[in-house]
Amino acid sequence: MKGSLNHLQYNVLTPEVTLPFYKELLGYFEMKTLMEFPNFLGIGDDNFSLWLMPPNDGERKPWDRDGQGLNHLGIHVESRESVDQFYEDSMTPHVFKPAFETPPAPPDFSPTSYQVMFVDPEGLAIEVYHAHPATEAKA
Repeated sequence: MKGSLNHLQYNVLTPEVTLPFYKELLGYFEMKTLMEFPNFLGIGDDNFSLWLMPPNDGERKPWDRDGQGLNHLGIHVESRESVDQFYEDSMTPHVFKPAFETPPAPPDFSPTSYQVMFVDPEGLAIEVYHAHPATEAKA
């Protein structure tokens, strides 16, 4: 039986900042708002959706990228030029700071990947990348 990843719920501590961030970011990649209420956003396309909301009452802990749970969210684009276009269109005007020595991907990461990474308001890393077969890798 074949399955596919369909959606992800992301509980956020600062929905007033994080929901508009993702609405704009994913809107750039032609994803549509599926459902929206105060402190609640569902956004996606025909293949995948992201659902953002605050956690249930209880202990709220700051993000720990290296702890248990998600480490980063990857958005694949069609070319290296698309990564550069995203950087120019979105990162510079919004003063998103590249993280993790990108762009491009650090040399020890992969010779076939080109990326820019930054961090969302919660601390989750976001990667906009293009990867291609090793036979197409540029020296």
